[in-house]
Order: sequence, then C-alpha cells, then structure tokens
Amino acid sequence: MDVSFVDVILIDAGKDPIKVIQALREITTREQVLEMLDLARAKQLVDSAPCVVVPNVNSEVGDRVKTALEKAGAAASLKAA
Repeated sequence: MDVSFVDVILIDAGKDPIKVIQALREITTREQVLEMLDLARAKQLVDSAPCVVVPNVNSEVGDRVKTALEKAGAAASLKAA
C-alpha cells in the first residue's frame, strides 16, 4: 500500500468474536498502537463493527493489525487516514 498512514477498520467479527477480541488486544499491545486495551474496550470495539479499531497508523503496522484480525476470523480493511 502506497499510503503513509491508514485506519484499520473492523468490518465484521466473524463467527468467533472472542478470538477477535483477544487478537485485537494482543496486536495493539505488541505494536504499541493504542494504550493498553482492556477487555471491556476491546469488546466494545468488536461489538461496534463496522468501525475504526486502530486509527492513523503507518501502513506497515496497519497491515500487521489487519492480518492478525483476519487470522482470528474477522473481516478487516485499511483506509487512508
């Protein structure tokens, strides 16, 4: 992706939203893109899909977050920030 900064959008949590919540907490902590995402906030984001879950990150980080969410069974996309 040629865009410098992107928003990661969670389109749908899929069949197992618990896995998506766990993946969202893990990847945001590992990439240090959000403050510590507690369980309640992660659940709120996943339940609110479609929504921006990680705003304004560089495209490489955005790709990794999107991939982690998709591996957990979610549908996600990137949008230029």
